[in-house]
Amino acid sequence: MRNIILVFIILVFGFSNSFAQEFHFGIRGGTNFGKIQGPSEEEVEEGHSFGNGFHFGVEALYSFNDYLSIGTELSYNQIGSKYHYKGKSYHIFFAEDKILYNDDVEYNLNISNSYINIPVNVYIKPLRKLEFKLGGYIGFLINPTASGKMRFGTKFNQVLNYNYYTDAKPNPYRYRGGLLYIKNPEAPDDPTKNLSTRKIATAYYQYPSEDYKNERYYNVLDLGLNAGINYYINSSLYLGLNLQYGMYDITNDKLDRSLKSLGGNGDSTYDDADYLIYRKDKDTNLNLQISLGFRF
Repeated sequence: MRNIILVFIILVFGFSNSFAQEFHFGIRGGTNFGKIQGPSEEEVEEGHSFGNGFHFGVEALYSFNDYLSIGTELSYNQIGSKYHYKGKSYHIFFAEDKILYNDDVEYNLNISNSYINIPVNVYIKPLRKLEFKLGGYIGFLINPTASGKMRFGTKFNQVLNYNYYTDAKPNPYRYRGGLLYIKNPEAPDDPTKNLSTRKIATAYYQYPSEDYKNERYYNVLDLGLNAGINYYINSSLYLGLNLQYGMYDITNDKLDRSLKSLGGNGDSTYDDADYLIYRKDKDTNLNLQISLGFRF
């Protein structure tokens, strides 16, 4: 019996050592510096700058030898981006079927989109402490949100609180945070004809409900290239720098509206002759990760 147990222990340890030479597992986490890249509208001030986020994941690698490996990862990836718009714009007052045209508007929006990412990389380790990786990734959007403020000329300020998934099913009988009342440009001295809008705006508050009925502003899928470098502090602990370069349009062309202008006849009433102008441009993710990882 002792001999059988001894042989079993030897076989287990022998198999474990052999397995450890080929397969490696690890964890890594850290900070993200990301932004959304895309074209800006003409004659206005519009653009994205880098925002903060974080990432955390587990990885698995198969090593062919001491220098070459292939691996994948399952990670939570929060990508931030700061959006700024300043210039001419419009505001639709759906309750009164009115539009307020041609006023200076300023948006400041902090976007936070959370993905589950699955990268596949080739790892090359030319030196004991240095490792390079190159590959691609696929990401699945699970929680797109944004918050910020909007100033519409001197007429009103609005808090922006967007959840692009849950806001797609609004409650028409309840405004989050109450209402703002603005003088009607056609009857500025008659308070009974004041226009109303939300104090706290949700993601689709400026869309006719039929436009976003079966749509979401951000696409679920993200695809791109992945490249990085790891520096090993010891045989298991490393510092990493990783760049994700998106190749896929993350915004839905059916909801990516122009903030500068509306289409239609140009009068003060929003009716069947008016429509939102949608931009068929390409917006992609750019994300730089700084990581601390452990591999065994």
